[in-house]
Amino acid sequence: MFQPSGVAVFLTTALWLGGAGMIGGDTMILFLIGLPAIAIGTWAGLQLFGKLDDQAFRRIVLVLLLVSGASLLILGR
Repeated sequence: MFQPSGVAVFLTTALWLGGAGMIGGDTMILFLIGLPAIAIGTWAGLQLFGKLDDQAFRRIVLVLLLVSGASLLILGR
């Protein structure tokens, strides 16, 4: 339940700041690049909500953290 409401808050904030001219073009491009990932993550989270037990959820989170950390080490960024 928190993911969709968080995305709504982030989108509203982005629209508000963008309308006020406080967001540069570079930032908006990066936001648009990340938008599909946010949409896919939100959709997947809603599909899996209530279908995973706590143990499976913890394992998935740990695997994703491992992959993320390994990619940072490999790419050196």
